[in-house]
Amino acid sequence: MKKTRNTSTRRGTNKPQRPAWMPEIPESPRGRSAAAKPAAKKTPAQSGSVADPYADREKQRYEHPIPSREAILAFLDERGQLMNAEAIARELDLAHERDFEALTKRLAAMLRDGQLIQNRRGGYGVAQKLDLVPGVVIANPDGYGFLKPDVGGEDLYLSPFEMRKVLHGDRVLGSIVGVDRRGRRQGAIVEVLERRSSRLVGRVVEKDGLVLVAPDDRRLHQDILIPPGKDQGARSGQIVVAEITDPPELHRGPVGKIVAVLGERLSPSLVVEMAIASHGIPHEWPDKALREAADVEPEVTREEIDGRKDLRGLPLVTIDGEDARDFDDAVYAEPTETGFRLVVAIADVSHYVRPETALDEEAYKRATSVYFPGFVVPMLPETLSNGICSLNPKVERLCMVCDMRIDREGEVVKSTFYPAVMRSHARLTYNRVWQAIGEKNADARAEIGSLMPHVEHLHQLYKVLAKARKKRGAIDFESAEVKFRLAPSGEVVQLGTEPRNDAHKLIEECMIAANVEAAKFLHKRRIPALYRVHESPPEGKYQDLLEFLKDFSLKMPPAAEVVPGDYAALIKKVQKRPDASLIESVLLRSQALAVYQPECHGHFGLALDAYAHFTSPIRRYPDLLVHRAIRHAIAKGKPADYLYTPNAMGAMAVHCSNCGRRAEEAERDVDERYKCAWMEKHVGSEFDGIVSGVTSFGLFVELVDSKVTGLVHITQLPNDYYHFDPIRHLLSGERRGLKFRLGDAVRVQVLRASLEDRKIDFRLVAEEPAGSKRR
Repeated sequence: MKKTRNTSTRRGTNKPQRPAWMPEIPESPRGRSAAAKPAAKKTPAQSGSVADPYADREKQRYEHPIPSREAILAFLDERGQLMNAEAIARELDLAHERDFEALTKRLAAMLRDGQLIQNRRGGYGVAQKLDLVPGVVIANPDGYGFLKPDVGGEDLYLSPFEMRKVLHGDRVLGSIVGVDRRGRRQGAIVEVLERRSSRLVGRVVEKDGLVLVAPDDRRLHQDILIPPGKDQGARSGQIVVAEITDPPELHRGPVGKIVAVLGERLSPSLVVEMAIASHGIPHEWPDKALREAADVEPEVTREEIDGRKDLRGLPLVTIDGEDARDFDDAVYAEPTETGFRLVVAIADVSHYVRPETALDEEAYKRATSVYFPGFVVPMLPETLSNGICSLNPKVERLCMVCDMRIDREGEVVKSTFYPAVMRSHARLTYNRVWQAIGEKNADARAEIGSLMPHVEHLHQLYKVLAKARKKRGAIDFESAEVKFRLAPSGEVVQLGTEPRNDAHKLIEECMIAANVEAAKFLHKRRIPALYRVHESPPEGKYQDLLEFLKDFSLKMPPAAEVVPGDYAALIKKVQKRPDASLIESVLLRSQALAVYQPECHGHFGLALDAYAHFTSPIRRYPDLLVHRAIRHAIAKGKPADYLYTPNAMGAMAVHCSNCGRRAEEAERDVDERYKCAWMEKHVGSEFDGIVSGVTSFGLFVELVDSKVTGLVHITQLPNDYYHFDPIRHLLSGERRGLKFRLGDAVRVQVLRASLEDRKIDFRLVAEEPAGSKRR
């Protein structure tokens, strides 16, 4: 059924006006205009001198189609000049007011996504042709910032003057205006495409009779002015949620209002609430989305099973953490004459969450679930994420399957995708599986029971896949996850690390195999989708790494020659050293950020030529898009007929990448505050640590057991004149000759921990570091 385009605007006063040249067309008695009747002239999707390659798709989607984004870009490119909306409509024969309104909405969306730029006279131009760079503003607390391009590459430096126009997290179009003496590309902000979330958390400050809110996030370097009557009665010093009503301009800071008062003092119970507000995490469900979720059948119906492969008899199992509540994936492996068969079954979310529904709009807006200790802000309502979309044990569930044949060398020689119905035979946990296969614990093996042979097959397959991973040179960072245990009041009662075992790695390798096959499948068929791309290390970061390694008598190839295997080899070389975790963390920091892109550029860290996210559609929107693309391909659909165009996919890639970073920042903020809350209870206690950072003002020390990081300020070092060597990461005393380097083992005492400031201060217990052996 064709969709009738919704041409209403969010504010009734913003309705586009009919241009003077456009004739007013009377409405027919049935509500459809007379111009909607078949006519001899060209259809809008075919108008203009540039052919629209997506005209058929637009006809299928809309009752009254207009030219696609691609056609509009090609049209403006051909014209070679900026044109206002009226001129574009006239040239494209969009004579109906309804079509003009649809055009203005499409132009606004293209502006938001950075495809177009609009000058002060209302003229639209192609952003790429104007050498403009769309990206996200990353602010520094000192007032300057950077523009991080959507397409990756080197950041643009933004001066404090430019940063007065924007806030951290805004999406902008920038231009390159020069190169500073440090060789950094300097940028200027041309246009703000999309403002960051309007809400933030801060503390009320009264200054010269004015009420201000000082943001908790120091990257938001401008205080928010609160006009009289907009303060909700908040008093100076109170923690509040503020909403920006007027964003900053060159000669004026942001203006806003207080929407909630959180209290006088920050407590652990407020930490998650603050993070959600500070980072603008969508957490309230629109009524329409909840109604759509409630209308979904809670059990699989016979009609839904028709046409699907029946895997209910296959002993698929889920393996997750003890605290997992939604289950995206189930696995099964069996030996074959030439190797193994691996079946990865993923929850078929695309069956339940359809495009252009309220559920889909809200899922896209969130783009990812956000996980906090003891709490999650899900991408989908819980009736779906924990119910019909979750592969719960002993119940029928719809799934999308990647069925693979793997040879004895760990190479996938054949794979097939198909929709199926399944029944998970057990909900297993990482720790219990490890106890069964690694520790040979009799109770764990008895608990798994008749499924034990299948779990053993999975472990055998893992060993084969792990050898293949090592052979291709994939980087394997051995990280331990920090876990918090909270009391009902929100207080942190326990903190510790959970190392990864073979059960974690087993599932990881199965998921990687399915993700690779999904990427190859879609790339071969040219169906627009999002790929997970991890580029090679940025040159600047890599040069810093080389300088760091010199002080440890370690080497890596030049930037132009480095391959993932070089990282893997170095990690193996240092794994027995006491400073191994430090070196690994610096190697990790030298990597590029993984992002979503509409092009398949491979994954450096995993040493793979093709990679996509297929395995978690309950909690990641890009996975849902991959499922939709696979479903389209299975149905023999062509790329030109697909719902999404390459340009649309490009905009979605930027949005999903930004939302992923937003979620990571929010999760990191909560973790840091909980660590501070935990260390507040241990003021005066002593711990072993490793020097993880050296600065002119002191040493950052990471505690060995908890991975908590704090600062030993230079005033807490033995009394001396200290000299900082940034190249060698060295702080050396002039009089006594004490030297402090990255990787030194030290013992520290907790002096202070502040939940509000997110700061932990240590002092050295012993005057000299234990040192670390270096080869």
